[in-house]
Amino acid sequence: MTSPTRSARITHLERGIRRLETRLVIVRQQSNRLGWLRLLVFLAAAGLGLGLWPGNNLLAVSCAVIGFAIFALLVGRHNRVRAVIARGETWITIQQTKIARANLDWVQIPLPPAFTANDDHPFENDLDIGGARSLHQLLDTTATLQGSARLRKWLLTTSPDAKTITQRHKILDELPTTFCDRLTLEARLKAGKDKRLDTRLLSAWLAEPSSGGVSGQFVALLAGLCLLTAGLFVLWRTINIPPIWAISFLVYFGLSLSRITAVLPVLDEAFAIQGILNGLTGVFGYLEKYPFRDKPSLAQLCAPFQTAERPSNILRSLNVIVSAASLRNNFILWGVLNGLMPWDMFTAYRLSALRRKLAHLMPVWLEIWAELEALSALRLFAYLNPAYSRPQIQSDGMTFAAVNLGHPLIAHEQRVCNDFTMDTAKVTMLTGSNMSGKSSFLRTLGVNLVLANAGAVVTANSLNISLFRIYTCIKVSDSLAEGYSYFYAEVRRLKSLLDALDKPDALPLFFLIDEIFKGTNNRERLIGSEAYIQALLGKHGTGAISTHDLELASLTGLSNYHFADQVHDGQLTFDYKLQIGVSPTTNALRIMRLAGLPVGDD
Repeated sequence: MTSPTRSARITHLERGIRRLETRLVIVRQQSNRLGWLRLLVFLAAAGLGLGLWPGNNLLAVSCAVIGFAIFALLVGRHNRVRAVIARGETWITIQQTKIARANLDWVQIPLPPAFTANDDHPFENDLDIGGARSLHQLLDTTATLQGSARLRKWLLTTSPDAKTITQRHKILDELPTTFCDRLTLEARLKAGKDKRLDTRLLSAWLAEPSSGGVSGQFVALLAGLCLLTAGLFVLWRTINIPPIWAISFLVYFGLSLSRITAVLPVLDEAFAIQGILNGLTGVFGYLEKYPFRDKPSLAQLCAPFQTAERPSNILRSLNVIVSAASLRNNFILWGVLNGLMPWDMFTAYRLSALRRKLAHLMPVWLEIWAELEALSALRLFAYLNPAYSRPQIQSDGMTFAAVNLGHPLIAHEQRVCNDFTMDTAKVTMLTGSNMSGKSSFLRTLGVNLVLANAGAVVTANSLNISLFRIYTCIKVSDSLAEGYSYFYAEVRRLKSLLDALDKPDALPLFFLIDEIFKGTNNRERLIGSEAYIQALLGKHGTGAISTHDLELASLTGLSNYHFADQVHDGQLTFDYKLQIGVSPTTNALRIMRLAGLPVGDD
């Protein structure tokens, strides 16, 4: 049986979208009918009640009550139908975004959160890991800021661990794409189509409980005073005792007032997290009910959701308490309730108790959720690209052997793939004309190592590698703020690379250097490059360097490859195919001439 192709996966997704859109047309029509029907019932109930009131009060009230009861039932039904529509529309958006990721349609792929890039990171900027049109944007299907940050952390790992990668592979093998989509759906239904849930406020609320609040004994005292006041009030009204209920009420009121400044911050903090709690309910409820019978690794990861302490029960209790506290927004009702019972005191007490309980449970749940979101991103990347392969990772040595290796951020129709086996006893030297593909190939090597270190599939038919640390020097820029030139920035970067290579570490370093020392003159560039390459050789690492200086290709300890160019009908063309040996041509003058610059004839 042949495996499905990327186009087959896209076709399957498009068919599913069309089927759901057809069903939604019917549901939207039903929603419109219910909207009109509830309006008519409301108007009929109000009209009958008002019309019959002067003549037949009992019939008027009966019609109004029955009419409004029917109206309430219709509102409930209408809300359920609208929830179905919202769920369907969100599901369609998720599937459409998957198609955009499969087609590399960057306009339709949501941008990742705006994390601050680290200019000193060994490879973040050079390999386009973060930002627009980046690897992170392509993979990031997460619905939470924390899940996105977890995925980014995996992509930026500088010390990959074989056991961690193996464990991720086990879970990814058990992870159904429907499970991944459902997690995203449940979160996005609460967060909105283009928003991400952010649980930092909830984590802060749990980690730093306020010193305010009230004790259970104090709440019991206030409740006792309320009961005493109610009893004395009834006796005053029935057997005419003195109105001493007013004294007990004043004591109750005074005690409540003495603690109100401690209670209000507790309630305000609860209001701030109410939206986050609503976002957690659907996801956690799904995880605690999901059958993990034939998925031992996934079951082990999600085990805390299926213990006796079910998240949905605790979140439901917390939501009830927060909703009770939110009655402060209705000043009249809030005043009556607090006059009759210690409403605010009780809600603050229950909030504090639930917060203490959740302080031990919620961090574990949130940690698992972030892990699942990052894993889901890797799983869906593999699903949308069935031609990609899982790399075979060696436990030691310095191995790099690829078949049909390509760059995942280059459009499928334009991508040119190459076979490449690195002689890890030597440094690979890439030569070739301008625009021939040297820089792209360096990034191809690096970005696929990044994917392998994260546990993802790679853009290759096969990739057999050792675990490597990665360090690059590709997109160097000057710094006006720090006052140093491009050349000095490049020197600093190359020195940091050499320091990383000399650093004692169990993992070898894989380095990628584009146009070494291109910020200085020819003579000094050649001298500096020769010395630097000699310093790289024989160390605990390997890598590839691109250059226009063909003289460097004659150094010992190098494996030489190149990219060629051709001129057809006065136009410069490239096939971007990697070839063995040193480049036989250069093309700088030809490019200048084709652009119309006065550089003379060949």
